[in-house]
Amino acid sequence: MAASSSAPEARLFYDPGCGPCTLFARLSEWASRSHVRALPYDGSQATRELGDLTEEVRFGYAHLVDARGRRTGAAIMPPLVGLTLGPTGERVVNRVPPLDRGLRWIYDRFWEYRRTRGCAAPNRQMPS
Repeated sequence: MAASSSAPEARLFYDPGCGPCTLFARLSEWASRSHVRALPYDGSQATRELGDLTEEVRFGYAHLVDARGRRTGAAIMPPLVGLTLGPTGERVVNRVPPLDRGLRWIYDRFWEYRRTRGCAAPNRQMPS
């Protein structure tokens, strides 16, 4: 059964206490034209869908959950492209290794900055 056009196809879990993370999540939600719903790490749906992850993984990376499963970290990029640009966009990313590596590199640089200097830096406490 196909999802209705108004129902999001995927959930993007992010850190709501982080400005750049929130911007990334909201832009992804907007660019996907309602195919992605951005949800905080610490919400009840996150507990249901991410509850089996260690706290370090759950709160340390973005997660994308859809009918195909859950992707974490840089692995969210190809399906996120598919949700924003369409299936052809995701196929192109998957078939053009430099493009795939480039998107994952961008994700990794952003999240490394977040871990070392941003909201997840050691002086910031993780949600409990």
